[in-house]
Amino acid sequence: MLMSRGLHRSRTDTIVGGVAAGLASYLNTDPALVRIAWAILVPVTGGAALIAYIVAWIVVPEAPEVVPRPATAPATDPVTGSPVEPVADTSSWTPPEPVARPSDGRAGVVVGVGLVLIGLWFLLREYLPDFDWSLVWPLVLVGIGVLILVSSKRRRKG
Repeated sequence: MLMSRGLHRSRTDTIVGGVAAGLASYLNTDPALVRIAWAILVPVTGGAALIAYIVAWIVVPEAPEVVPRPATAPATDPVTGSPVEPVADTSSWTPPEPVARPSDGRAGVVVGVGLVLIGLWFLLREYLPDFDWSLVWPLVLVGIGVLILVSSKRRRKG
């Protein structure tokens, strides 16, 4: 299935909302790995990953619907006007080669950054016990918003 390169929720590979399958398609990885990562992150982040999934389910658009091409009209005999079965030339037919999706390394980067952030989270909680952690999530949301705005602006220029 050929789609645009943007992030979309899957229409066909859905368990809950198609978010994990859409993210897996965007990262060129297996949807099962994304689902497992999400299942691990929900308890580790205290439910923040579940909130992120719900937000993604609402915000990320569904993949465009694939419209099948209309079938061509059957060939007819010019004399009788009756339908004629087309004869396929199979002498030079070769099976199509499987299409390999090029990996641009995004999945590894995302997993690596995620692991670093989770490790930093636990280290900071251990060594800064008096810090008010209720300030962290608003700061994270502001940071994500700034990153989205900056990347959006860069795409418009480039």
